[in-house]
Amino acid sequence: MAKDLVEGMTFTASDPVVVDDDLVGAFGAVLGATSDAFTIPVIARVATLLVRVAMDADVLPHDGVVHTAESLRIRRDPRTGDVLRGLLTVETIHRRVGATQLQLRSDILADGENSPIAVTTSTLIFRNPGE
Repeated sequence: MAKDLVEGMTFTASDPVVVDDDLVGAFGAVLGATSDAFTIPVIARVATLLVRVAMDADVLPHDGVVHTAESLRIRRDPRTGDVLRGLLTVETIHRRVGATQLQLRSDILADGENSPIAVTTSTLIFRNPGE
């Protein structure tokens, strides 16, 4: 699994996330709030989909992953009507003492825009299989 990882490897989710009243309402019900701008949950949803794509490709394990750090830069909030897609890039890989540490970047893109509306950087660590 981790042996197939290479820096610069990318993943995209096949299905976009549409920011509509149903999505915003679902977040509102969970958070107990009403708003048309749930920036962080919407961005997190796209980023989570990207990690699942990497897991389904058997490049990341489905369990035993520890999320050790994350940063988020937002250029603009997602808005109702946005169609969001993501691009996950493996930026760095460090293997040592039976574990792999990855730094992943998720670019969250809105249809029709050239620049990401948000960029997340995550650090994950997991045990190397068979070690």
